[in-house]
Amino acid sequence: MTRCGVDACWKPFEGEELRELIGAAHRAAGEELRRPIKPEQLAGLLDDLEANAQPELHLAVGLVGLFGLRPAELAVLRVDDGGHLRVGADVKRNRWAMKRPKAERLALPLDIPGRDGEGARILQLFDSKLVKLPPRILTTIERADFKPVGEAFRKLLERYPYWQQLVATNPGLTPYSLRHGYAWRGHKSYDRSLSVRDLAALMGHTPAVHLQNYGKWTDEQGLHEAVASLTDRVRALA
Repeated sequence: MTRCGVDACWKPFEGEELRELIGAAHRAAGEELRRPIKPEQLAGLLDDLEANAQPELHLAVGLVGLFGLRPAELAVLRVDDGGHLRVGADVKRNRWAMKRPKAERLALPLDIPGRDGEGARILQLFDSKLVKLPPRILTTIERADFKPVGEAFRKLLERYPYWQQLVATNPGLTPYSLRHGYAWRGHKSYDRSLSVRDLAALMGHTPAVHLQNYGKWTDEQGLHEAVASLTDRVRALA
């Protein structure tokens, strides 16, 4: 029964609004966190896309991977007058939250070590419109429904042979790992890491969300590299 005599504001929540109210259980102890793409893996993917004449997918992967975007955010990008990438705030917002407008966020690239300026070149290419996003993604964007944009990106990437090879040798890697790789570089790839507060703001979530979902993953290789980096700096100061 859908008809009632009371004001609509008293009707129970449904769908996404109900899920947001209920929340979600915390990740079980020992459950594997989502794997980030490592810098060398992202570099190899970008190089392979360029070498195999895939400019549209190369642009999409570069934007998501180098700027830490949610794939669906490819639908809400613009370059401001200062030449910076701005990301719209509507992608993850439900109808209830949409009633409280939220500002765009600034997105800055975190380049792969040794490939300085790559993010700026990707942004310039996007702004010039000399290369556009893949037609499948553009068609989905025109429908103004953001979730399928991320799905279109996923399908395109999962059909690409080099990506399939990466996944085969790195179980747990997903298209969303491109965004996680941005957090990995921000924390692990440079002489000085970004603070949780700044990195969370660049990625468009709270510090608490960042720590829960992006600040926990590591592996033995990462531990070896972190300790070696620290001890090398200490020896250099001695």
